[in-house]
Amino acid sequence: MTMTSPILAAAFMIATAAILAMRATMVAANRKSFVKARSRQQNTKTRG
Repeated sequence: MTMTSPILAAAFMIATAAILAMRATMVAANRKSFVKARSRQQNTKTRG
């Protein structure tokens, strides 16, 4: 019975770290697409 709580705590911390890592990668992907969209808008302004 004493072993279960440290295992659960470790599993919870690993899950939290995984969620934070996924959120960080999503934020990075959104920034990349946002930068691409802005560069496209600037390119159309300079061409037109």
